[in-house]
Amino acid sequence: MDNWDFNYDDLSDEEKEEIEREEKAKQKAIRTSPIYKKAFEIYETVNALVESLPEEDKEFHQSILMESAMMLAPKLAGAMGSDSWLICMQNASIIRYHAEYLHTSTSGLRMFTKVEKDYVKILRTEMEEFRELFKEWVKTFDKLEQEEWTDEWGLFLRKS
Repeated sequence: MDNWDFNYDDLSDEEKEEIEREEKAKQKAIRTSPIYKKAFEIYETVNALVESLPEEDKEFHQSILMESAMMLAPKLAGAMGSDSWLICMQNASIIRYHAEYLHTSTSGLRMFTKVEKDYVKILRTEMEEFRELFKEWVKTFDKLEQEEWTDEWGLFLRKS
């Protein structure tokens, strides 16, 4: 089990600097990853799409669309910053839920609102690209924690 004591007083300056370098490298890897960048593109597209909605449609769709768009990048960062298979799986499940909502909402927006159709087309394309990046990202989970365990809610079971 990991030691969650974040008191670094007992470390040398060199050890502290090494931890800081590793953390900066991890943050850079997250920020430059294609899936993380795509999550921000999706957020920008959803924001533009919502702004293009007439007021009567915006009131109904804005909060849920923006919520789903805003969940992608932070959940990716949390998973990518972790070495835990369980955290990666939990965050991947949340990401998948919100990404799927955004993808499927494009059909309803196109049929039932006066949304700018180009934004819907762009969002749909971005969501399909995101799904492919997501599938590649999930494959990296196999490199994490190899022991057998079940999470405390009993949802995820990992067998070596």
